Amino acid sequence: MATELLISPHKEAALAQPMTDNFSLAGELQSTHRAIHRICDSLESIADSLPANVDRRICHSLSQELVPAIKAAQEFEEMKIFPAVRKAAGGRESVLETVSRLEYEHFEDLCFAEEVADVLRRLSNGAAVNIEAVGYMLRGLFGALRRHIVFEEGYLETMTHY
Repeated sequence: MATELLISPHKEAALAQPMTDNFSLAGELQSTHRAIHRICDSLESIADSLPANVDRRICHSLSQELVPAIKAAQEFEEMKIFPAVRKAAGGRESVLETVSRLEYEHFEDLCFAEEVADVLRRLSNGAAVNIEAVGYMLRGLFGALRRHIVFEEGYLETMTHY
């Protein structure tokens, strides 16, 4: 990634322009990321509470909120952020590949979130589950979501500082 940014600072400045021109869009992205971080914190809290201290109400609430919140965040990025980046990329393959990779991660994360939501529903109902597998799933999802956000923020920030 660093070598991409050294190719031409002028091209990177042009790429960053749509993001710096629209502070509202950047603010919405930060708000969206904060919402996903809160979900990650809840997933981590549940994982930390396993096996004996699971709050079924939180599991139920999160099972209902998880997929719609992730879908909303992803749709925002795919409808607002990614098109602006693609447009500004001017056909630069490295940027287009990065955006495509982020979109694929969205697909993977959403599929994983659907599985986790099902497990959270089962936990909230007191159904028997493999606690070790549940902990692994919860940590896997919040870890993937946090890595995705950190990469996205770093990538966009790097592009806007030229």
